[in-house]
Amino acid sequence: MADKFLNMALSSGIVTPLKISDVATIAAGADINAGNTLQVQFLVTYANGGVATLLSQVRGAANAVFLPSTDAQKTAFVRALWEQVIKGVATPWNLPIIGGASGFDMTTSPATPQAVTGTLASKSSTQLLGTGSTAGAAGIRAVSPFLSIA
Repeated sequence: MADKFLNMALSSGIVTPLKISDVATIAAGADINAGNTLQVQFLVTYANGGVATLLSQVRGAANAVFLPSTDAQKTAFVRALWEQVIKGVATPWNLPIIGGASGFDMTTSPATPQAVTGTLASKSSTQLLGTGSTAGAAGIRAVSPFLSIA
């Protein structure tokens, strides 16, 4: 089987592929705190023991970076990555890259199954949310692109 990749748009504007073949686990790593800043990392572990680390931008008091930093936001992000892994593995062998030319759109399906009679909005994909440096609802917006994949 050919390797499969998920295009991820990074904060630099470069679209970088993340290998999604043979993924064994996806988990939130330890947060990196330094002073008034925060970085979040996610670890993708492969069947052969290799690990890819997705590292977020730095969120500080003055910048508008939104990170999946709460437990619920991290859970949604991990679930969204698993959805992309499943989608990618299900594509034909001659379509090795998913996520489009501009990268993964940072959306996820609803967390719980929806009733057949549910509204379209309740069944539609939703944007992954992150928390910025401002407290409260004003500090929650779409997740910012990640800094790097290593």
